[in-house]
Amino acid sequence: MELESAFEGYATPSDESYKTRGEHAEVALRSDPVVWCSAQVKPLSQAELCAYEETGFCIVRGLVPLQQIEACKNHLQTFTNEDQLKVTDNCRFVTEANSTVLRSIFAIHEDKSPLGELARAKFLTEYVQQILDDDIYVHQSRVNLQAPFKGTGFSWHSDFETWHAEDGMPRPRSLSAVVFLDQNAEYNGALMVIPGSHKSFLRCPGRQKGANWEKSLQSQVYGTPAEEHLRQLAESNGIKYCTGAPGDVLFFDSNLLHASSGNRSPFPRRNLFVAFNAWSNRLQAPFFSEEQRPEHVAHRQRVERFPRSA
Repeated sequence: MELESAFEGYATPSDESYKTRGEHAEVALRSDPVVWCSAQVKPLSQAELCAYEETGFCIVRGLVPLQQIEACKNHLQTFTNEDQLKVTDNCRFVTEANSTVLRSIFAIHEDKSPLGELARAKFLTEYVQQILDDDIYVHQSRVNLQAPFKGTGFSWHSDFETWHAEDGMPRPRSLSAVVFLDQNAEYNGALMVIPGSHKSFLRCPGRQKGANWEKSLQSQVYGTPAEEHLRQLAESNGIKYCTGAPGDVLFFDSNLLHASSGNRSPFPRRNLFVAFNAWSNRLQAPFFSEEQRPEHVAHRQRVERFPRSA
């Protein structure tokens, strides 16, 4: 693995397939692959790759040893007593809106900690490299904490729509690996997805001004698809709860529509999210935003390249 900051050979979109943040909400067909023509047959089988291509996600059960999960959860306790946590251009902590309850911790893969080691683990990156068929790097990493009784959840959205509009990611040659640190169930805010929705690109209205990310990390307004389009896709494809046990890992396409409800249960729902991007798909200037998001939210310079195995 090598640390690099030179960005040549951008994969610039050749059409307006992913145009967004205009006056109207629209639905367009995705113009790029989901599985990028990989000839590898491991770690995912051909059947599993086909299922991922069709639904936009897969869950690998028991991928992370429970001892490693416990070490990560113990490390998280160090953040629970942080005072005056808030969103700033140099602060990676995000609280719930109008609250001191911790919601997210960003740039977690840069930590020399059990969480940082897990975010960079080869048994995660090899799945990503197989699907994206490229060298990869971490575009964004975070721990999302759905606090007992107080977690507020996340609105329906496609990660790629935001990454394209606000970060300058050219194409959806990217995906997220989500490590379940706690039991993920319907009652404590497990992620919901619309299977197959990654094949459509939902153009979102409303060109934001200024540093939209300061508020969107707490409660998203811009980048939210139209309710009628969400309803149509959900009626056609259904909604799936991504439930599982500690150590399970969810891999999902960056354009897959997903959301989570609030956590009113007495049980936490903490997950490690690591968003990987193809090396050939590195960030440019934002396509539909006046300001780019800060480094700890969308990495441009502090990037570690994970080469594919020979």
